[in-house]
Amino acid sequence: MKLNDPALVLYFVAYILYLYFFKINIDKEVALIFKPMILASISFYYFFTAQKNRKNKLHFFIIALLFIADNANLLQETIFYQLALFLYMVVLFLFLYLILIDSKVLHKQVQIEKRLGVFWNFNIFAAFVLKIVSLCVVKHTFHSYYFIVNYIIVFLSVLVFSLYNYFKFKTSSAKFLLLTMLSLLLSDLTSVINVYYYKAPNLNYFSCLVEIPCYYFLIKYFLARDIEKSNIVD
Repeated sequence: MKLNDPALVLYFVAYILYLYFFKINIDKEVALIFKPMILASISFYYFFTAQKNRKNKLHFFIIALLFIADNANLLQETIFYQLALFLYMVVLFLFLYLILIDSKVLHKQVQIEKRLGVFWNFNIFAAFVLKIVSLCVVKHTFHSYYFIVNYIIVFLSVLVFSLYNYFKFKTSSAKFLLLTMLSLLLSDLTSVINVYYYKAPNLNYFSCLVEIPCYYFLIKYFLARDIEKSNIVD
């Protein structure tokens, strides 16, 4: 048995147990046990799959951001919830960046890539500074509503660009990124409907079902990008 096979099994088992205790049985203390296993196991799967292909460091950085955001989101404090939303938005911006690279908009344009890197770093730094100022100087807590609105706008932008990328290029990486985004969209949408508008167990089960493969699709997207980039180099 390959080393990546048990990791993939652990991913699905951990995700199913996490969702059961977090959304169905509602025991968040137990859910905390399984949540860290999800990204840890799928990261292990990514590392040991197709080792002959060079892994992109940015992919590991995205996984690390998601790991921090996912676990911060479970701490049930406003500051950690806002931190999680902010990190999710950073990940979405990185997805936009990868889409632009894959669509060859930034292909071989090193100066543009450097400027974009400076732009992202500046925005991240500015967001942290504004947060500190709002909490320590102005003594005004930045409401989560603005984070949510911005997150939705950025999420839909990534979804639209991923649709464009898939139908234009029809690559494996574009397909798996689109599946990742659709998995998250359907899960979040049905969860919101179930919690705030129409309480129904079937909606909750469906939300859990479509959420389970989201990180699997994400890792398949990373693996497909690694292979495509390796083929270009060869």
